[in-house]
Amino acid sequence: MDGEPLKQALVAEARRLGFAAAGVASVRPFGRARRLALEAIAAGRMDGMPWFTPDRVEAAADLERRYPWARSVVALAWPYRPAHPPAEPPRAGRPRGRMSAYACLRDRDRPADYHHLLAARCDALVAWLRTRHPGLRAKRFVDHGWAMDRPIAERAGLGFAGKHASLITREAGSYVLLAEVLVSAPLPPDSPSRKGCGTCRACLPACPTGAITAPGVIDARRCISYLTIEHRGPIPADLRPLMGTWVFGCDLCQEACPINHRLAPPPLEPEEASTRSGPVPFPDLVECLALSEESFAARFRGTAVWRTGRSGLARNCAIALGNAGDREALPALRAALGSDPDPVVRESAGWAVERLSAS
Repeated sequence: MDGEPLKQALVAEARRLGFAAAGVASVRPFGRARRLALEAIAAGRMDGMPWFTPDRVEAAADLERRYPWARSVVALAWPYRPAHPPAEPPRAGRPRGRMSAYACLRDRDRPADYHHLLAARCDALVAWLRTRHPGLRAKRFVDHGWAMDRPIAERAGLGFAGKHASLITREAGSYVLLAEVLVSAPLPPDSPSRKGCGTCRACLPACPTGAITAPGVIDARRCISYLTIEHRGPIPADLRPLMGTWVFGCDLCQEACPINHRLAPPPLEPEEASTRSGPVPFPDLVECLALSEESFAARFRGTAVWRTGRSGLARNCAIALGNAGDREALPALRAALGSDPDPVVRESAGWAVERLSAS
């Protein structure tokens, strides 16, 4: 099997494995994406992420130079479910925060890190492809690999980039996680989508920190997802009141998107506030603030939240408690201020105590 029949069979297998969409792109250089990424670095919009370097951009933009054997790149989109607020109000003194819906991904009813989940599905797809194309060479990329996820997906026709800079697909809106598999098989490429956001700008004002500085342009230094996940050390004081109760990631620009209102997967079922069984969309902030290193590991190892570390999550929870406005949470914050082993957490708790005490 080769050519178009092989590609169609590959797309069908990808869907059987759980991907919402799959397509094929050529491996020619990504010139425009390279230019935009280098401009973002030069403008300082990627400061705080030392791994995002010009060398990395140059390598990611020219896959055929790095992998001379590659003939095609298979783009893949994995769907995840958004979260709707719980119907019941939080208990007094136990405000609930927010975690991005993708962090609550589960596999076989167990908490899962999307890196591991998508990597396993990509490997299964490659194994299937090798039964049809013996001797196939392949290289997968799942977020942390040196590949340009969204430009590849756009070229492969999976969707288009919204003004919030995320890929919007027909199958699940922007509630997708992206992966790619570089292959030595020459597969017919798909055509890029001709769709777009039109005149809609709903996502821009939905960002409380103003991180979407223009359509498709993100200043990562102001993005709540960056601040709660990637940023190390104290969060800038001027941004703290704008972060609301987010403690891992942020979905506000996606939730404002009218296209997502039509195309998003069914929302997650309401969950309890405790994170005893892993990440939940609306976690108990007091509980998460007080976690020890051991309890943090027991709840979040093997999930996306592991990336923040115990101290990062506690810092975020302290700020979220300061923004939640529930003065009955003051004892928990004062306890963190007096005894948390991390100075950044103690400083964040002190900021929250002052904020609540003044309200």
